[in-house]
Amino acid sequence: MINNKIQILRVVIGLNQGGVQQAILNLAKNLDRSKFNLAVCAIENGGLIGNEIIDSGTNVIVLGFKRQPIKTISALVKIIKENRIDIVHASSYHPSLYGRVAGIISRTPIIMSYEHVIFNHFRLGRAILNRILNFFTHAYTPVSKGVSEQVIKWYGYPRDKVYLLYNGVDTSRFSPKPSSIIAKKALRLDPKALVISMICRLDLSKGHKYFFEAITMLKRKHNIQFIVVGTGPDEASIISLAKAYNLEKSVKFLGLRRDIDVCMNATDIFCFPTLQEGFSNVLLEAMSSGCAIVASNFSSNLEVLKDRNNSLIVEMKKSDQLAKAIQKYIDSPNLRKKMSFAARKTIEKSFSVDVYSKRIGYIYQKLWSERGRRLV
Repeated sequence: MINNKIQILRVVIGLNQGGVQQAILNLAKNLDRSKFNLAVCAIENGGLIGNEIIDSGTNVIVLGFKRQPIKTISALVKIIKENRIDIVHASSYHPSLYGRVAGIISRTPIIMSYEHVIFNHFRLGRAILNRILNFFTHAYTPVSKGVSEQVIKWYGYPRDKVYLLYNGVDTSRFSPKPSSIIAKKALRLDPKALVISMICRLDLSKGHKYFFEAITMLKRKHNIQFIVVGTGPDEASIISLAKAYNLEKSVKFLGLRRDIDVCMNATDIFCFPTLQEGFSNVLLEAMSSGCAIVASNFSSNLEVLKDRNNSLIVEMKKSDQLAKAIQKYIDSPNLRKKMSFAARKTIEKSFSVDVYSKRIGYIYQKLWSERGRRLV
């Protein structure tokens, strides 16, 4: 036996960017190391977030495989056995598939699946595999109520195996700053400009189209700078969209960055018109940073946002509503201040990384006390 700590292996597709990856970084930095020993396996690649996880003192293993199920499962079995893993906790469909199969082969005491996506269409093949693997899976950790209900309905997961696990945000890193001038200068923005941002993966499902349409409807009486931060599968299409709306000079694309805290501190109004979301880390970061939030009424957004309480909520795909909400913020500094203060308080109360790490620690310990048994 290595020691009395519970040995955990988190399995993920890659470690370059993304909400799942940020959640694993938060876990690496905040999990109680007196009780748990964490290792992370990235199937495809390492990356910026992977480097930060290593810096936290966590063992990171990068396989470098892409859609190679046999090799991946074999490598995971070896890792599980060599590290005497007690809990395999795998994220996303393919890592969860490979990780759970490897856990079954290795006779790992506890096998878990991290569920973080709300899908917009049913896939029979995935449903069948998930229903089969359910017999060998001890717990699921969906990131929102919406995800919970979908996996219960589509995959037949028993409710007593489902543990809601909201993402958490580092409230010390993402915090309101007395002045945004320094952050704006760091991003080479006009320090006197009102900065309106959209920070997320460059994926058409995030609603960039409606952000651009809303921009064209605004009354430009103020010095305003629009920024888009991130990269992703639809980057070329989204940049082309901005050009189609003649916004090349109005919208500044900043690409992939790890100084998201600086981007948030430079932001006065944060726009999140997403059409599909499990539960957004970047939304929590914007709220924690004291940005004025305008977001779509997608179900997971409404688990943390309340219209005219800590945000302004608009219907999905309604560019005119988005424009009106942004305009309200532009015209009223007091409204921005009120909403940003309430958003920060929401995070401090229920969505901090401290709340997240205690919750996941509780889940691990509960499962271990009920099912844990190391094989000699």
